[in-house]
Amino acid sequence: MDVLSDVLGSIHLGGGVYFRCEMTAPWGMALRPTAVAQFHVVVRGNCWLQTADQDVPIALQGGDVVALLHGGAHRLVDSPDTEARPAAEIIEGQSLEHYGPVTHGGGGLPASILCGYFEFDRDNLHPLVASLPPVIHLRGTGISDLSWLQTALNFMIHETLAAKPGAEAVVNRLAGVLFVQMVRTYIEQSASPPVMLAAIADKQVGAVLSHMHKDPAKAWTLDTLARSAGMSRSALAARFHQLVGDTPMQYLTMWRMQMARKFLSESVLGTAAIAERVGYQSEAAFAKAFKKAVGTGPGAYRREKSKH
Repeated sequence: MDVLSDVLGSIHLGGGVYFRCEMTAPWGMALRPTAVAQFHVVVRGNCWLQTADQDVPIALQGGDVVALLHGGAHRLVDSPDTEARPAAEIIEGQSLEHYGPVTHGGGGLPASILCGYFEFDRDNLHPLVASLPPVIHLRGTGISDLSWLQTALNFMIHETLAAKPGAEAVVNRLAGVLFVQMVRTYIEQSASPPVMLAAIADKQVGAVLSHMHKDPAKAWTLDTLARSAGMSRSALAARFHQLVGDTPMQYLTMWRMQMARKFLSESVLGTAAIAERVGYQSEAAFAKAFKKAVGTGPGAYRREKSKH
């Protein structure tokens, strides 16, 4: 079982592109905080990213992609000294049909940028996703050999430029692909990846995680999980907690609830069937555990999700 794919598949991932920007220096655009993660792809030219959390601005150049996973306020500017106008003022009066382009600036050096968003369920995020940094910056020079990421970026750029029928559906799907590929690339390039990644990579703890993800309905105990990894109970408990931050049984409950939320929001399975699939012997036991973990019962959760 690919635990990383399993985790990323559980967060109801989506996204899209807001607009294309065609800027000429001097220019600056201030973007307000949002409830979704935001990303920018620098198609050509250079610019700087400034956020409230970072004292030093981040230099961006053609081919770079940057994601702000917490959706915080930020500014894109041609120079760190340039004043930024609110994005709403820049966009006002310009058509965003077919992704724009939004044009702005003083006629100097050009920069072309795709501005988009990633959307995912932020309720009770999996520890792996929650541990990702607020800003992920991948340099174009560092991803040139990763053809799958470069292909996704190029395809997205092409679709927004061509704006053919069906382009929005293609771009929205590509945004989800881009998020997964960005996370994978960040993990591969990071000198200190999130702790959960160390757990997945660990031979014994990774095997335990894989077993739980492959068969969450199984009546796992600390004993059976320890035996599956060839470890003692105490050794597994200590190492698992060191790498994951929870006990094996706490993680199993969390993962079962993640799966239950997905079934409730994406399937027509009844509560009893979902309870069985996530390892509960009775609908009542499942409902009690679900309400304790999520704060509301399965039925109320499903009704709320059906409104969106």
